[in-house]
Amino acid sequence: MSTLKVGDKVKFLNASGGGIVARLIDSRMVSILIEDGFEIPTMISELIKIDATEPAARFFESHYNIEVPSDDVEAEEPGDGRSSNLPGHIAADRKSEDLYLAFVPHDQKWLITGNVDIFLINNSSYDILYNIFSKNSLGHYSGVDYGSIFPDSKLLLATINREQLTHWTDGILQFLFHKEQCTSLLPPFNSEFKIEGKKFYKEGNYREHSVIQTKGIVVKILSLTEYFLAEEVMAAVPNPNTQSQEHTPGFISRYQVAPQEAVVDLHIHELVDDPSNLENSEILDFQKNFFLKCLDSALAGHFLKVIFIHGVGNGVLRAALIELLKMQKGIEFFDAPMSKYGVGALEIRITGNQ
Repeated sequence: MSTLKVGDKVKFLNASGGGIVARLIDSRMVSILIEDGFEIPTMISELIKIDATEPAARFFESHYNIEVPSDDVEAEEPGDGRSSNLPGHIAADRKSEDLYLAFVPHDQKWLITGNVDIFLINNSSYDILYNIFSKNSLGHYSGVDYGSIFPDSKLLLATINREQLTHWTDGILQFLFHKEQCTSLLPPFNSEFKIEGKKFYKEGNYREHSVIQTKGIVVKILSLTEYFLAEEVMAAVPNPNTQSQEHTPGFISRYQVAPQEAVVDLHIHELVDDPSNLENSEILDFQKNFFLKCLDSALAGHFLKVIFIHGVGNGVLRAALIELLKMQKGIEFFDAPMSKYGVGALEIRITGNQ
């Protein structure tokens, strides 16, 4: 069919009635204003344009008591269903399932001025219910938006000016995950997010990204792949209520090699069955989280010594572990004996448990 534009009269192919094109949502979807005053997001493929100049127009001609919208209609409020599918190759090629917030300037030449579109991007196979709260300077929260987003799609949450950015850069995001069939269930997700305001006033921070296919600031909110693996780990934690009092309670007990001592191998293939679908950054985050779970459990379980095998590699994991250890109290750490562990291990002495 011919390209639709705002003001075109159309009929629904798979339902009775029709209306006027009120907005162009994307290349495949438009919003149809019907006589009741409601707008209905509709795929273009499910519409037929009523064009009085076409030979068959008399078979489809209808009169709708609707005011044709002007071209300068303001953007609707968030949550009106302005959704579009991600390019097919993204879902086909992805190695992990991720959720993003994207900030896309209207003016792609002058990136630090003008209005900004804010998108929630669901690069996953789950239907998601979302809830967004903004945090003010007093630490109080106010609801910003809520709704749902389909798998492999992006949803325009709002179009704002630069002064309104503070409402979208510090707050709480909550998600519920739904799928018709799955082998296990993901629990609800709740997390704070904070984006530095000065980030929006430096052109170099606006980069092209495959999920927006233009320049913008794209922030990964959640890796579902990593989240799922973390839940698998937590599900495997022994329940202290079901253990004998003779056993050391907590997560670290599975790695115990002697009284009050444990050895933990942080190589990713020792922690997950199939790490091939994880990005390097996701692997590092998972290893750090696993390390902290073990360390917290060792502290709570009155362990005195834990060896963490990190391997040699490029030294990134070792450096990350050392930074985390520097923030701990009651702990000493140094290289584990080379004769037993090579050069890729740290020995942690928990002096606070002595």
